Amino acid sequence: MGFLNQLLKYKNICIQCHNSPDADALAAAYGVYTYLKLQDINVSIIYSGDYEIQKKDLLYMIDICEIPVEYVKELPKTDLLLLVDGQYGRGNVYRFEADNIAMIDHHMPSMKKTENAFIDYSYQSCSTIVWELLKEEGYDAKANEKLSIAFLYGLYTDTSSYVDLYKKHDIAMRDELSKDYPELERLKKSSMSLEDLMIAGEALYHAYFDKEKQYLLISAMHCEQSVLGIIGDMAIKVDVAKVSIAYTDIDSGYQVSIRSADREYLANEVAEKLCDGIGSGGGHIDKAGGVISRDCICESYAGWEIADIIKERMEKIMK
Repeated sequence: MGFLNQLLKYKNICIQCHNSPDADALAAAYGVYTYLKLQDINVSIIYSGDYEIQKKDLLYMIDICEIPVEYVKELPKTDLLLLVDGQYGRGNVYRFEADNIAMIDHHMPSMKKTENAFIDYSYQSCSTIVWELLKEEGYDAKANEKLSIAFLYGLYTDTSSYVDLYKKHDIAMRDELSKDYPELERLKKSSMSLEDLMIAGEALYHAYFDKEKQYLLISAMHCEQSVLGIIGDMAIKVDVAKVSIAYTDIDSGYQVSIRSADREYLANEVAEKLCDGIGSGGGHIDKAGGVISRDCICESYAGWEIADIIKERMEKIMK
């Protein structure tokens, strides 16, 4: 019996996304919703927090994919609260009291594994996990155009516009679901807001350059992950830079996007070494990415700023 199948004992299920849900959270929730709806389960998708969704690409995604997501302040009556792309008790997930709680997530686990928690941080997107769970139940997501678009855009935004895509499961989903979707192309072209542009410009303006090692370090805090790759692509064009590292904060820690213009320092190797022991990283020789776990650096680098951790590690990587 698959993970989704074991949830069918609950006849009323509420799927909760993290606060200010992104494309991956919406897509993953929609995938689970689609399966449960087919099993005659009374199911809904909700999110809470201080703000309702305002980004135009997400509103367009919700519209064209017909994702029935609702902003709430109180938890609807339910037998099971199912968190998708988030973990119960985390700061970015509004805490609703519920008798039964389950989770599907791709971030570093903040709790012990239980039969009601499918948490695996070897995936780059929660959409990919749900895609595989659906396959396990015999559901072909490729036959559902709206769900395919949602899954692909969720993965697209969580991997810096596919640039930092390197995990085999995620690549497999992209390859299987890829098709000429005009709606998806429109989503891709509207993924950057004016605020994102301002953040990117500010981040590049204040970039740190190590003259001795010849690498750029760019802090783009509160930046959309899909924009992080764009920042990295711009930074590595600087004539004196051998490597560029752009990073932003995420719930579980920090997302890093790495570019290389020097074959002595391959981007995938820099990513692996930079995240070794404190997260996970990898990718291609010129473009790579990774995640640095907040929990891990709290143990190994108590009191350190993330920029100083990266600088300390780059001193050893670029000898």
